[in-house]
Order: sequence, then structure tokens, then C-alpha cells
Amino acid sequence: MKRRTGKRIGALVLAAVMTLGASFTSLAGSWQQNEIGWWVQNDDGSYPANTWYQDTDGSWYFLDEQGYMISDCYRLIDGSYYAFGSDGRWSGVMFSDIYAGVWNGNNYSNEWSGFHINVPAGYQMLTGSQTGEIGNSMSMVEFVIYTPDGTGSGIELEYLDAYDYSDGANTTAEYLVSMHSIALALQGYTVEGVTTVNMGGKEYLKLSADGAGLVKRDLYCRKVGTHYFECVTAIYWLASQSALDGLLANIY
Repeated sequence: MKRRTGKRIGALVLAAVMTLGASFTSLAGSWQQNEIGWWVQNDDGSYPANTWYQDTDGSWYFLDEQGYMISDCYRLIDGSYYAFGSDGRWSGVMFSDIYAGVWNGNNYSNEWSGFHINVPAGYQMLTGSQTGEIGNSMSMVEFVIYTPDGTGSGIELEYLDAYDYSDGANTTAEYLVSMHSIALALQGYTVEGVTTVNMGGKEYLKLSADGAGLVKRDLYCRKVGTHYFECVTAIYWLASQSALDGLLANIY
């Protein structure tokens, strides 16, 4: 898949700017840990807080308002979301012109994209932070929800930046779906087709694929905002289809 380098170049420029502003701090501090987490202690006994910190190996971290390193999360900093992995390192990925959704009990709501879901009782919900995959993903993973039957069947909601593709903001949902079709075919799936469906009152392109008559993969994709795609990926065993369909029916 051909990806555009613009966002990466922007990230490198940002890193260079931060390096100029924080190089002295990065050399003057040392990591400390207590029962709460990791922080950086300067040689004079003070500690930086609510700021970026560059380690001696060049890795970037962000220290919260109490001075502790954040990890496994997206952090809104100066208007953009930055992705931090399980080790606290900034992954080099940032998302601009986007807003994350919020959970209220079993209800997820994203007013920016208009995506909402009420999760029925018994389904397991994992936020993006709980998946442990934030630092390894180029997309913004909002959640994973598993069906109650323990088969591992479920759905994932993620937002993909159109600027990661060669046509940038002009990238279409049709193009994205076609790239996924190729990837699934290479994995041994039989692509059954692409249709237009209505889910939660919104129109999605739906890609359906079959894995040896046992496992199904469905991708629901639509464009939101100026340069993002909202993608709901469903992976499920055929025996779990009714539970999966019940979950999708709660999207509004």
C-alpha cells in the first residue's frame, strides 16, 4: 500500500523543534519510579510537568500535570492527538482535525463523527488504551468490543487518516476498501463483494470476506471530517453471527 509521507515529515519537523527546546532538560534529568508511575527528576531536585521530555536515546515522552509519564493513550496536545505506546514513547503518529469519543457506562458517543453505540450487557468492551496496541498502529483505535460467547468474535472502531495515502484528502472510501480487498485476498480470504449499507442511519461501504467457510470479516467504511475514514471491522465465527448482528444493531 502506497502511503503519503507528508504526515511523517510533519512529525519529524515537530520533533526537531521540540529537540531545540528540550535538549538541555533531556540531558539534565533522570528517570525515577514510585507506586504511581515514572517521572523525571532534574539534577536540582525539581521535576518537569505538563511538558514534553526527550530521553538521551532521542525518544519523546509526555509528562502529565503531576509530572508522571503517560502511556497507552492518545493525548490532546496543542490541538492534535498524539499516540503513546505501552512504554510511554511517542510513536511518531499524530492526528489533527479529529476528536475522540467518550464512554458513559455502556454508551460510546463521538459527536465529531456522529458515531454512537449502546453496548448490550454481557459484551466485553476495551477502549483503545486497554488494547495495548496504540503505539503499534497508524490508525486511531477507539475501541474493541467482544461478543459474550468467548469466541473472540467482535468489532473494532478506528479512524484512518486520508493523508496516509497517495491522494491525501482526495482519497475515497472506494479506494480504501479496494486496498483492504487486496490485503484480505493475500491472507487467504475469499472476497465476497462490496455493497452499500445503512448502519445507524449512515451510509457505509461494506466489504465482506470469507475465511474457509468458518470465519467472516466485514469492513464498514465511510469518510468523515475533511480527511478521515471511519472504519468498523467485524471479525467473527459463523456461530457468533447473531451476537455480532445484535451488537451492530445498537449503532445509531
